[in-house]
Amino acid sequence: MRMGRFVIDTHVHGQRVAVNFQDRDERPDYATLSKLMWQAEDADLADDDDEIVTYRNTDRLLYDMDLYGVDMVCLQPGFGFSDRLHGKMVEEHPDKFVAFAHPYETNRKAVAGEEEWDIDRACEELDERLSQDGFVGIGEMLPFDPTITERAERMPWDERHDQLRKIYDVAAKHDVPVRWHPGSVNGGYERDPGTLLPDRRSIKYAVDLHLEYPEVPIIIDHGGVQGNWRKNVEESCNVAATYDNVYIEIGNYWSDLIKRPMNDPNIGPEQLIWGTDWGASWIAANNPANRSTGEYDYPPQRWTQIKSRGLQAHQADAWGTSMRQIDKYAREVDLPADDLNLMMGGNVCRLLDIEPPHKRLFPEYI
Repeated sequence: MRMGRFVIDTHVHGQRVAVNFQDRDERPDYATLSKLMWQAEDADLADDDDEIVTYRNTDRLLYDMDLYGVDMVCLQPGFGFSDRLHGKMVEEHPDKFVAFAHPYETNRKAVAGEEEWDIDRACEELDERLSQDGFVGIGEMLPFDPTITERAERMPWDERHDQLRKIYDVAAKHDVPVRWHPGSVNGGYERDPGTLLPDRRSIKYAVDLHLEYPEVPIIIDHGGVQGNWRKNVEESCNVAATYDNVYIEIGNYWSDLIKRPMNDPNIGPEQLIWGTDWGASWIAANNPANRSTGEYDYPPQRWTQIKSRGLQAHQADAWGTSMRQIDKYAREVDLPADDLNLMMGGNVCRLLDIEPPHKRLFPEYI
């Protein structure tokens, strides 16, 4: 059964990094991998001496899209993922892929110690990228100096606020959304930007920018479900309930958690979008001993990284897991198909100016 008339996953990592840990001294854990990924060379530029290579995971992605009836995806950057490779993927499959921009070159040079990270140079790169066809927004997460994790220095809000204004200026110029990422995945990193950057610690900071840039839409990555999920989800819903052009990704929500924004009369299906983190290095963890006792009590299932299991080597089935949770919710509340169509693709078509195969597929009133 298809999940909608035109299904779009707004959060897909379509690249993969190959690291030969067998020939390296580093311990193969999530913290080590996140650092090594910044050293990766694009596969079509790499030679035999390159030990860390980023490649396009296109074939596996298209396979899952066909299997699960996903019509289009929004490609997201990651540690060391190349915007250049994203550009190629969009060029080769313009009917399947669009991409969000990130200052990849600026970040990579900073991590390599070649240049000190600079917000103006990062914004110049964003501006250049968004001038290309197929790039439709800024994200995943708002750009930041990646070397902050090594310094482990908390950035004050006034300093970060000045940086974000410049990022918002680029978004406003190109009429595209930005993506806020409250919290960070559990089990992954010893030093995490979620504890160092104010915009990662709390989505409530988005209100300050939204008052200055009300025309710039906001997508809340993962709907705030990462890290301190209860606090982040509640704050995300409060922000979305206040501002109409704030969108919550629900692809990582379990069925009961979807009730939180859907039962809010100031959110509802018009501000929910489907984004799963397909291709990321985390898995769905089941908690059979902690079944939900309320509308969103302790998660019966959640996406996370589990350090004791070691690095995930397989391609986690994000869509199978996510779609079952959404289907479970939809059946329990007898959700009308028109509402589901909005959440699974219609809202994204409007937000990113994507043309669906036919007109009048999604709710619209005169």
